[in-house]
Amino acid sequence: MANMGFEGLGADIMLPMDLAKRLELWLPKNANIYAVRTASGVAPIYRLRGYIEAEVMVNDRSIVPVKLMPIISDAMEYVLLSNKALTALGVVIISADEGLWCLRDELGRLVRDSCNPP
Repeated sequence: MANMGFEGLGADIMLPMDLAKRLELWLPKNANIYAVRTASGVAPIYRLRGYIEAEVMVNDRSIVPVKLMPIISDAMEYVLLSNKALTALGVVIISADEGLWCLRDELGRLVRDSCNPP
């Protein structure tokens, strides 16, 4: 989920705990633990010290993977991309309300619709 309000320390990707387990990123041995305030109270997050590679998947072209810093949270239900992660991935949000976006080099030429994750 592209979240314009998630201002990470860097190119951060926040992962729900269940997804982190499926990706074998849990139990992190190299993580800094922080307490953060959420809508439902204070919750721990785990900021890993190593990067993972992520890429934007579109049907009409291939995209070079970028390195993102994973943050794991049991309080999250969705994958969230920080503002700096969106920039690193080359994603430009055209209309957050309508779910319209494009890649930076497509700006003014192409508008893409959001899709539901598989």
